[in-house]
Amino acid sequence: MKTKLTLLVALVFGAMLTSCSNDAELEKRIANLERRINQLENGGVVRNATTPTPATTASQSVETNLTANAAFKWDNTIYNFGTIKQGEVVNYTFKFTNNGTEDLKIQSTSASCGCTVPQHTKTPIPPGGRGEIVVRFDSKTKTGQQSPVITVVANTSPRQSRLSLRGFVQVNAAPQP
Repeated sequence: MKTKLTLLVALVFGAMLTSCSNDAELEKRIANLERRINQLENGGVVRNATTPTPATTASQSVETNLTANAAFKWDNTIYNFGTIKQGEVVNYTFKFTNNGTEDLKIQSTSASCGCTVPQHTKTPIPPGGRGEIVVRFDSKTKTGQQSPVITVVANTSPRQSRLSLRGFVQVNAAPQP
């Protein structure tokens, strides 16, 4: 923290010494650097003379900032499909609400194996809106206990969320002659 603060102070002085085309540009650069210093000193929260400083810990400040973005609130993050026969396909829809204050945008979804294919909502989800991740698990080449993981990358904090399917795939009995 002190290293960052020292670096920013050095940048402020460097900005003052650097020749600018006019005083307005210099003022703008200084104001920007002061804002960055203010953010670092206050745990990422921008404060000015009119913003009261609440008595909070650093972790509470960070939590406040995280909820000011888009945020997943999952109905559930694990789906247990029980026991199925090899070759059966399981389809499941993970549903969520955007519990933040900004539009939630999913950048990508991926699965831990080729047997699982996720599809996600492509349009931004407004605050309070609902979205879904549809997952298809094909057990054709699988046997035994299965736990594929789906990774969702979005403009949330943390950027990655993990969903999982769980279940058991029974081997098909060999045909009798």
